[in-house]
Amino acid sequence: MQNLSIQTVMKNRDSYNLALPFVETQQVNPFYKMSASLLYVDTSERASQVFKVGSRSCGNGKWEDLYSLTKPFLNKLATEAGIQFMPGSGDVVKMDENTWKASAFGAIRLPDGSVRTSNNFKVIDLVTEEKKYRLSYEEKAQRGISDFKASKEAAKKYAGEWVDTGQANSQGYPVKIYVIAECDRGKYIENSLLDAMTQLRANAPQKAATGAVLRVIRDLLGIKGSYTIEELRKPFAVARMSFSPDYNDPLIKQMLLQQAMQSVGNLFGNMQPVTQTISIPQMADEEADLPADVYEEPSGSQNPEGNHTAQKGSFENKQAPETAHGREMTEKDRSQDFCCDKCGIVIPKRVWSYSYENMGRPLCYTCQKAVKNQQGGRQL
Repeated sequence: MQNLSIQTVMKNRDSYNLALPFVETQQVNPFYKMSASLLYVDTSERASQVFKVGSRSCGNGKWEDLYSLTKPFLNKLATEAGIQFMPGSGDVVKMDENTWKASAFGAIRLPDGSVRTSNNFKVIDLVTEEKKYRLSYEEKAQRGISDFKASKEAAKKYAGEWVDTGQANSQGYPVKIYVIAECDRGKYIENSLLDAMTQLRANAPQKAATGAVLRVIRDLLGIKGSYTIEELRKPFAVARMSFSPDYNDPLIKQMLLQQAMQSVGNLFGNMQPVTQTISIPQMADEEADLPADVYEEPSGSQNPEGNHTAQKGSFENKQAPETAHGREMTEKDRSQDFCCDKCGIVIPKRVWSYSYENMGRPLCYTCQKAVKNQQGGRQL
């Protein structure tokens, strides 16, 4: 199992029951990989994965039983192979009082990237089925019932005799059949036919739906109608194409990223990023040339030329509103925004306090110089 591959399966094909919709492949789509898996059939009666459909002669007076795969195991094969059924597959339509019809459509991906499809249907006609059942029971009543369980049940209900066929089954036991006496043959036929048709009428829609789906699975995977026990002891090798892109490829990475972003956009909507431009006022050249002590906060002295402790580079990082020029400042504006009372720009708290204490109103450096020049003095 560790070294299982398509090449290994095809090389040792006599050891497997092939359930492959293709024999060999030359090129696999780079976005997909092909893998093989093995499924084993449980041939025990309790597993209900096979059922007997007849027998065939092996020569030398020996017979071997033939079995067909049941619905549960065929569904396992379909799931392992990745068969997809179109919605509505298996829906049943009642054609008339005695006829039901079901259709199914399935598809499987091949190694070259193409898709193989199968469309099939199943019709249950009660009139036709009744005729088949009647002929089958008439033949069994005349030639004998070969099925062991059915012959034991018939021997309890109807007169007849056991006949040795002179043959042996696969376990080496002699094969005997039960031949119903002529006086009870009509009764056996009618009773058996009544039981069979009662069950068929109750399950006709489900039988039609199941038959259509199973026909599609057998067609896509090439499953035979019957197997011997020796054949069923071999595992079924199933190939499947699965989506497995090369994530190391930059192009595939970009494609997957775009697909992911598109999926998120479909859920929450495509939102463009919001950008905002912040305008920071530049210091005037005259302000830049002022001495460092102008940027200092007074330490209680009313003399602007007194000694103060320098705290350079600790301005309040605030922006001046573009519409502040020319507006009348209120006391609340002055106390909260530290704006120049003349031009309206934001000024540091220390400058605001210094100007208010020495000039009676908060002014920026430029407006302080302008007021000084108008008053004819150079000192603040």
